[in-house]
Amino acid sequence: MADNHDPETERTDDSRSTTRRTMLKATGTTAVAATGLTAVTGSASAQWFGDVDVIEVEEGLFGWSADDDLPVADELYVFIHGWFGDTTVQSQAEDVLDSLEAGGYEPDEAVALEWPATTFNFPGAESDTEDVGEVTAELAEDFYDSGGGNIRLVGHSLGGRCVLWAADKIGSSYEIDTIAPLGAAADGDMVCDGLFGSGEWYDGIVEGAGVVRNYHSNNDSTVGSAYGGIGGAALGNDGSGCPGDTPDNYVDVDVTDSVSSHLGFLGDDVVGENLAQNLDSTEEGDTGGGIF
Repeated sequence: MADNHDPETERTDDSRSTTRRTMLKATGTTAVAATGLTAVTGSASAQWFGDVDVIEVEEGLFGWSADDDLPVADELYVFIHGWFGDTTVQSQAEDVLDSLEAGGYEPDEAVALEWPATTFNFPGAESDTEDVGEVTAELAEDFYDSGGGNIRLVGHSLGGRCVLWAADKIGSSYEIDTIAPLGAAADGDMVCDGLFGSGEWYDGIVEGAGVVRNYHSNNDSTVGSAYGGIGGAALGNDGSGCPGDTPDNYVDVDVTDSVSSHLGFLGDDVVGENLAQNLDSTEEGDTGGGIF
């Protein structure tokens, strides 16, 4: 695995030496959602309150960029929302953080990345996750170059695509310590190594992540109805669907007994406890709610 923690490590991709973030500080957008792969929990996001800071990621004149850097800390929690989740990104991030803290994990800093996901053009939002993932990777590279410690990157729904794209996009001298998709809106074979070649994220997981823990529930009918196809698997519903053909640093964690819906991942005690106590492990762990 790559050493993230040496600020002298050189980037192998010269194009990343000047990130697009430095060219444009984007402004965010919020709206109200009522349908689709939404992630609406709690009250509308109030960016000036709570334990989680919000960094806005937006497409602008010079491409996609973020309006701030990640805070440099030994332990950093980063959350990325899904479709229509920008309106409640802070409350979602805090719900997940609360469950992690209840499980024993205490980050030094907590951040949510807000991207413009309020659109009825779902294929467009799905496509945008690759760009959001690339900006996230750039933020992570700068974090490590500045002496940061560990990043625990969590993404819900389309945010699960964002975090997996981040592993794919990050430079070869870096790796994101922990990546945790929750109810990821994706086909399971995207993380598989099959007869006809690897899925889009297979190599990125191998090279760009320390550990990937994919949380899925058979009760997530929202993702289950949208992905997988005939005979396939939906990542957030079934898991990868290819046991034995996933990277060694990847594990599917079945939380069907605890998570009853697509939104149920957010703040779920079993998800939080399992992730908190297995941040650096590919062991599936006991998802029954006990101490492991």
